[in-house]
Amino acid sequence: MDDSLRRKYVDRLRDICQKGLYMKPGAEKIYGINNTMIQTTIARICFTEIKLSQAEEQAKRYGDLGIGFGRDFVLEREGNPVFYVQNGDKGHVIENFSFLHRFVAPNEERRKELEIILGYLKNMSEMNDGGLKYYEEMEWRVVHLEKFEGRYIAVEDKLNHIYRLTLKPEDIKII
Repeated sequence: MDDSLRRKYVDRLRDICQKGLYMKPGAEKIYGINNTMIQTTIARICFTEIKLSQAEEQAKRYGDLGIGFGRDFVLEREGNPVFYVQNGDKGHVIENFSFLHRFVAPNEERRKELEIILGYLKNMSEMNDGGLKYYEEMEWRVVHLEKFEGRYIAVEDKLNHIYRLTLKPEDIKII
């Protein structure tokens, strides 16, 4: 790793300590049977409970800067483990969520409530891949909840659903 990359990591860590962890809408699409698909617009931040022996593989996929927090940090912000679902031609769960989403979409309040649940769905693998590529991450998520704005969540760009999950330096357990 060269010095310019180290400097970027230091700058990112400083930014996180000052402003919080960056929350934005997920980009993943999860597919179900019968040509169904879901994608949620709720902002979220992801955490993992991988073992240290898995850290090298995680770093290859997501970068060398890892910040560790205690489970209480996530639970206090109403974080939950993700609900892993099959992605593709065996995606019965996605087919049902897609139907439910279309059903509640006309009601703005109900749609927002469903978006919170959808924010915890994660595909186990790429579409129609029988492997468990993402399942091994043991992922947790904290999703944007308006009730936490000003307490745990800072608004950065409400129009584009970008927020910061605030923290205190003592919340960080390991870097």
